[in-house]
Amino acid sequence: MPGACTRVWNDSRARSLNRRIPDFNHIQLAKAIATRDRSYRLLLWISDAIDQGYIQPSRAAHHSGEPHAATEWLRKNYHRIPEECRPQENDIDEFAAFFSTYLTSSFDVIENPGTKGEGPTAGYCQCEICRRIVNAPHLRAKKLSARDKRRADVLIRQSLTELAAQNDLDLADGQAEKILTNPDTKRQAAYIAYGHWLVRRLSGDSDGPAILALWRLIAWDPRGGIRRGFKLKLEDFILAENNFISTMKIVG
Repeated sequence: MPGACTRVWNDSRARSLNRRIPDFNHIQLAKAIATRDRSYRLLLWISDAIDQGYIQPSRAAHHSGEPHAATEWLRKNYHRIPEECRPQENDIDEFAAFFSTYLTSSFDVIENPGTKGEGPTAGYCQCEICRRIVNAPHLRAKKLSARDKRRADVLIRQSLTELAAQNDLDLADGQAEKILTNPDTKRQAAYIAYGHWLVRRLSGDSDGPAILALWRLIAWDPRGGIRRGFKLKLEDFILAENNFISTMKIVG
């Protein structure tokens, strides 16, 4: 039977969307959501374009940092990329920072992909970004470990604690545990943490596979696979945060 914290959280859904939220910068969050969607479309396009020989990765000896590699590649190939897959020119640096986190936090390179062996990569930069670009047709989603999932729980706790503090509320350890042990409230809490990190990723800041774990808590059905018709929407992030604040004010 759900505890009081869970019942109050769920009861607050109907009245939460009209309240103003002080934590999320909604303009930045909306931009981060759109950037994630565009990053996905760009990766699909790269996969086809690399296979067809339409684009090439960098021949630089080695890039000093991941966002720099993505920025250089985007500027070099900008006018080859379809408009729906590329950022505005004045947003290239920010988009590249996010795109670099998308490639490295969510995907691994298949080391022995069959027809694309060592030949096509010879002479190209072997930094983490360029390796993923040249192997775009042969990327696979990271396999999450128990450690990655535990780290995601840590990120959720941190985000909830920060949000509570910003609203002059006190989140006790017991309250956090109740939220994390109930699938419904944990999913909403994951929205709060994932939204926080979406914005940070616009600056190239990520926490590795734990970010993918947060995404799956939101997007995946508990039985496995993506939820039917799922799409990241700003209002769902707002709803999750409002529900948490309303709950904390009532039970606190």
